[in-house]
Amino acid sequence: MALAPGIGITGAAAAAIYAGLIRPRLVRWGATEDEITGPFPGAELVPDGERSGAMAVTIDAPPEQVWPWLVQMGWDRGGWYSWDHLDNAGRPSASRVHPEWQDLRCGDTLRYWAPGAGPGDAYTVATMEKNRFLGLHGLSDLRGRTLDPRQPRPSAYIEGSWGFLLKELPGRRTRLVISGYQTGRPRWVARFVYFWVFPPMVWIMQARMLRVLKRNIERAARTSEPPTDAVAPRGNLIRPRGWAGLRRVRPGRIPIRDTHLYVDVVGQGPPLLIMHGGPSADLWTMQSLRACADRFTLVFYDHRCNGRSVGAPVESMTWENLTADADGLREHLGFERWAVLGHSFGGQVALEYALRYPDRVSQLVLLDTSADSRWERQNAAEVVLERGYSRADADLVRRWFTGEFTPREYYPIFARIGRAYFHHYSLGVLARELAAGAWRSRPRPEPLIFAGRHLLKGWSVLDRLGEIDAPTLVLGGRDDFVFPPACQHELATGIPGSTLRIIEHAGHNPHDEQTAQVVQAIDDFLGAHAPT
Repeated sequence: MALAPGIGITGAAAAAIYAGLIRPRLVRWGATEDEITGPFPGAELVPDGERSGAMAVTIDAPPEQVWPWLVQMGWDRGGWYSWDHLDNAGRPSASRVHPEWQDLRCGDTLRYWAPGAGPGDAYTVATMEKNRFLGLHGLSDLRGRTLDPRQPRPSAYIEGSWGFLLKELPGRRTRLVISGYQTGRPRWVARFVYFWVFPPMVWIMQARMLRVLKRNIERAARTSEPPTDAVAPRGNLIRPRGWAGLRRVRPGRIPIRDTHLYVDVVGQGPPLLIMHGGPSADLWTMQSLRACADRFTLVFYDHRCNGRSVGAPVESMTWENLTADADGLREHLGFERWAVLGHSFGGQVALEYALRYPDRVSQLVLLDTSADSRWERQNAAEVVLERGYSRADADLVRRWFTGEFTPREYYPIFARIGRAYFHHYSLGVLARELAAGAWRSRPRPEPLIFAGRHLLKGWSVLDRLGEIDAPTLVLGGRDDFVFPPACQHELATGIPGSTLRIIEHAGHNPHDEQTAQVVQAIDDFLGAHAPT
């Protein structure tokens, strides 16, 4: 019986976090305030409807090149450009424009496929304005069965419009805004569905749709001939053909040398290897960088002995093995060279990799890291003291980075010092991390203890930074206590021709606190230094 109040409190807290922090972000993904609150076509399709949320993306192609992709949507047509195993019977959505699916007219019905239910009518084409607006209308009972809009509404139903608005932008670009109107009966059922159920479902499917549309349309616009549909070979890996097309390795372990690395590959374009921090963290702590997947093939992986990588003892976590693992993964995936991004400890591995395998690194991005372990082992404790933390907390920081603790003390210590990692830690930051995938993270204290006692003890490559000839971007949060701006300046000064960028209002994890700024900085840098 004593468990009931705890469950109630937990449920109330979860509901408050969803309503106040998570839902507002889901219903306005990528959209501006004006796109959320301003006028939107299609209100007449649902006369007593309320405006739904909005999602938006900017596409580097004019509206006339975006429109054909919209009019070929549908289960028995070009698909829905989302998670095909959920709405398209597992058949890949179209990756090119199909002339045979361009004759769409008002009154036509677009179909979808649902697991366990099979194909069914989804939407009726209600209004069309070529190259500007496509409005779809849906009406169903509470069991999901399609109703005839010409008949009187029953006592229980869900009704809504799904609109695709194209706004022409300068430079032959398009702003694609998706929104609509919704209503239903009974009112309390409709409010429950539209507030609690639909937002996460719509976000999961529609965010994916926008990313895929942006990727495919921009790729088609860049090439003289549109890409043809392709079927992935057997197995999880879609092998690269140059840099064109989507590559996917579903999260799982791949045998590399004497270990099994946990790997996740997603995206399109030039390959970008992402090395997580810690040690003791894993690839799921870097998921905010998935926003780069429309431009780059992102290769996430867990270092040996970290996260879900298995098969090697922690004592094997040497610089030689860590860097050889990364290069073995490159060879396994079939890339000749790749850009490398390392965060914190991952940045130190990236530095070692760039020094040991210089011919394999096309560009280097160093995110809140250092070339000398004195910063975390000695300086970090002094910084937290200067920022008003107690001497006891400062001592915990010192022990944390020198490995002077037991596995049982891992979580209690982090609970005490964790807030120091952020510019301003809040439930909003936590919600963003969880939404990005941090809930899947599997921390392991043993790698951090080993690194503090052995791997990072006396480690430095400061005197070798001048050997790095890959174009390098150094990024750091203004309020990082582990690797503060002085550390970033030291790093950038030592690497010839490097670019330094300090992210304001961010601590040790600017990719979580200021995701848009970090993603833009990475995109701009890698684009400006693309290998020829």
